[in-house]
Amino acid sequence: MERRSWIKKAEIVNGYKERIKRAQLLIFFNFTGIPANDITRLRWDIKENGGEMLVGKNTLFYRALMDTVISDHREVLIGPTAVIFAYEDPVPVAKVIYEFAKEFNSDDPLSLIKGGLYAGRFLTPEDIKALAQLPPKDVLVSKLMGVIQAPVVNLIMTLKAVPQKLVLVLKAIEEQKS
Repeated sequence: MERRSWIKKAEIVNGYKERIKRAQLLIFFNFTGIPANDITRLRWDIKENGGEMLVGKNTLFYRALMDTVISDHREVLIGPTAVIFAYEDPVPVAKVIYEFAKEFNSDDPLSLIKGGLYAGRFLTPEDIKALAQLPPKDVLVSKLMGVIQAPVVNLIMTLKAVPQKLVLVLKAIEEQKS
């Protein structure tokens, strides 16, 4: 009987490991004192933004995270903890979490955010707040494209201006002679 529970726990840990590999961002969130219907709303908001929220045994999460930097930050897995996985763009998921935390604790929203994991690096609650305040990926890409295009557009306009000025000068000379 005990052997079955070990096998089941190993399957759960492997499921967590698979999610960790797929996720771009993990956020550890303290859900103490938050009503169930609000947690359900949070789950839906996270899902709409390309993420997933799981609540499970902290020891199983820790086993799945043992080969990451979280093994040095065990404190994020103490007490009631939800783990949020962002599979797509991490910024909208971080925004959802931060806005939700502000809604429930406007004085200190970071008290509900325990930390995170992004690109193999541990994130403090302040890092997650900074990530949440970034513009969406699409906006950043369009700004980058504008910066990249600006010199090319200026060069084209400069090259276009030389023959245009020549034509205008020739037209002015023609009008003077006639």
